[in-house]
Amino acid sequence: MAESGFPHEPSDPAMGEDLGRPQGRPAEEGAPAWVVTYCDLMSLLLCFFVLIASFSTMDVIKYRSLVGSMRSALGAAPSIPSVVALGRTASISAGDGMTGRESVTDEMLEHKLTAAVAEEGLTGSSSLQRTDRGIALAVRDQVFFPPGSAELRPEALALLRKVAAVCRHFPRRVFVEGHTDNLPLRAGAFASNWELSTARATAVVRYLLEVEHIAPERFAACGYAGSEPVASHSTPEGRAENRRVAFVFSRAGAD
Repeated sequence: MAESGFPHEPSDPAMGEDLGRPQGRPAEEGAPAWVVTYCDLMSLLLCFFVLIASFSTMDVIKYRSLVGSMRSALGAAPSIPSVVALGRTASISAGDGMTGRESVTDEMLEHKLTAAVAEEGLTGSSSLQRTDRGIALAVRDQVFFPPGSAELRPEALALLRKVAAVCRHFPRRVFVEGHTDNLPLRAGAFASNWELSTARATAVVRYLLEVEHIAPERFAACGYAGSEPVASHSTPEGRAENRRVAFVFSRAGAD
């Protein structure tokens, strides 16, 4: 029979199975090598999240301190979320020049002040905020003073002792601010709200200096009358909220 001119088909069946693979290259066995590395990575991530879950009851302040230290070491800009404390919300942006260490210190300071107010049962009469100047604790005026007076109430001294302890623990400059509403004063020892607000701030500072013996260069007393309200002066509730004493723990460079 004549030759057809076409190449002969392989007669060996085993050779037919290898037509799709280059000659001389052995067949691969098992999963590719990259799958092993991928599985190792997934296992490590699983262990990491299990570890995080096991720490779910850890001290929040210590956890934030750890995170802040890691961010500072890695040179990352701190991401600062909104702060909710004592029933009021405040926020601060990460672009205000704060370092990781300052952010951690602010968290610890907030924790101490919140605990001090809660121990005295004054959470409903206080608010804690982060501002561009630092951490500000505001307390309603009736906690410290009788109406129209700058004489400290005896029951206010327990809170002031706790504030003094915080001052010793955090050596920041503290601005003590007196605020009133905008209603004119009736007959009394003070001619206007300016004198009253300043006298109240001074009375608080005098206690911290003379009784708690904290260095005087740490403090400044300021009176604002009703010029910096946090609520409307047009309602009794708003005016009551505006009458307050604020402790502003300044941040470095924010004086």
